[in-house]
Amino acid sequence: MPDLAYQIERLHVHNGNHSLLDCQQLQIPANRITVVSAAHAPEHSLLLQTLAGMHGRQQGTLFGQALPRAGCHDTRLAGLAPAAGNPRQRLFDYVLQGTMPASNWLQRPSAINRGTATLALRLVALENRAGQRLASLNAGEQQLARLARTLAQPAPLLLLDQWTEHLTAQQQQLVMQRLARLAPTGRTIVCTLPRHSPATGHAQWLILLAGARLLAQGTPAQLQSHMTVSRHAGPLQFSGPSGHPYPMTATPQLAA
Repeated sequence: MPDLAYQIERLHVHNGNHSLLDCQQLQIPANRITVVSAAHAPEHSLLLQTLAGMHGRQQGTLFGQALPRAGCHDTRLAGLAPAAGNPRQRLFDYVLQGTMPASNWLQRPSAINRGTATLALRLVALENRAGQRLASLNAGEQQLARLARTLAQPAPLLLLDQWTEHLTAQQQQLVMQRLARLAPTGRTIVCTLPRHSPATGHAQWLILLAGARLLAQGTPAQLQSHMTVSRHAGPLQFSGPSGHPYPMTATPQLAA
């Protein structure tokens, strides 16, 4: 059985008497890329926010220790980097800032910092634009720049919500393929993807939400049978790398 990053006994977010999200026995393996998809997009964003300690109550552990606390910076995790505030800044310098704490941005970066930034740009296929001003990048490239800066951060766990904005299906596929190769080297990546996105085929663990609850979790190989979420939502299916859909089933045990 692989090591677990998150082992959540229960995660509950509510607004008054209305339950916004209620998940029990949620498992997220370490050093793999996990995709979260939902019948309604706000649910998967809410899950990532809650895992970051921003909402609701959680019972469980992260890397075997206490879960993130609301309002406290946790060096174990990082979310999608903020959009650039200075359009005249060079792409490389923007990504390089992700390798250092905010308090150290004025210090001279080390060779390791520069190598990390270069690798992050290579992972999102922007290495050849490193010297360009951010203003010269199109919307998709600017989103990839945010992703590169996120990858440059030293946190072992990355929570990537709504990271596909402005990206083509081909770009999503490429990024997911490379993230899947990166994860086993020591990066636990939890990200959201739209329903039916072909990029989901590169996921190593899947979490499916609907009706504010956990419907399924497991590897793509484990989730093979049809699941009908509701008469309105219909069967929830993901697409594999070849574009053929594979449907989801109930939650299995975590396999090695």
